[in-house]
Amino acid sequence: MASSDPCRPASMPVAIPFGSCLHNGHLHVIQNLTKKAGTMKRVLRNLPLQLTLAMLLPGLTAAALDATNPAMEKFQQDMKTAVLNGSITVAQVKQLQADAETLKNAKAEQEPGSPIDLLTPFRAVSSMKTTMATVDAKDRETLHNDLLAVLANKAQPAAASADPPSPGKKLGKDIFKAVMFGSPTEAQVKQLQDSLNELQDIKGKQERPLQAIRALQGSKSQIETVMNTGSFRPQDRQAVLDDLNSLGPQGGGMHR
Repeated sequence: MASSDPCRPASMPVAIPFGSCLHNGHLHVIQNLTKKAGTMKRVLRNLPLQLTLAMLLPGLTAAALDATNPAMEKFQQDMKTAVLNGSITVAQVKQLQADAETLKNAKAEQEPGSPIDLLTPFRAVSSMKTTMATVDAKDRETLHNDLLAVLANKAQPAAASADPPSPGKKLGKDIFKAVMFGSPTEAQVKQLQDSLNELQDIKGKQERPLQAIRALQGSKSQIETVMNTGSFRPQDRQAVLDDLNSLGPQGGGMHR
């Protein structure tokens, strides 16, 4: 006689309904289903990637999957492999998903003139790196390289523009990239954020030329100090220093 519970058929399941069983977030239901059929690992290996992630992460949305991004798609596939290898837990995958969503939202285009926020994406990436460090060694390097590829994709402009970015805008983008790929302290990131916002304020204020130049030089000096003392990739450090040399007396437009 068949079970009255559609989520627990009496015999080995032939198909798993995509209804309340999966989307209620009860992973133990999936585990119970696989006890008679073998291990959960064997069952998951035969399922498509997105079905597996739907089981493990019922709250995952199509937007969060970002399947159109090849780097993110590979990251997800390698995470599935790591889960099956026992290298990463479901809780760790959920944390990575939450941090990736935070990064995605933080990198969204800001309103012109709005305050520049480096701390939120920096904290999200730092959390992702911390999680990566706890992954088992056999999959850690693969996932770390995947994360770098995803960050590189995020750092690219959304679309090519016929006009080159203003010096100020290029400075903001290059600092963002340097922070994402470097290992600065939170205090250093806060200083970079404050200096960028000060440069943006200089552009918006109608100060006397001498005052504006002094404020500009002060903010540029603070950025230069952080870039020279912080832990950044050499190419990112040089890009920012070159941007500072190109920055004109009006701040150059700081919208990132």
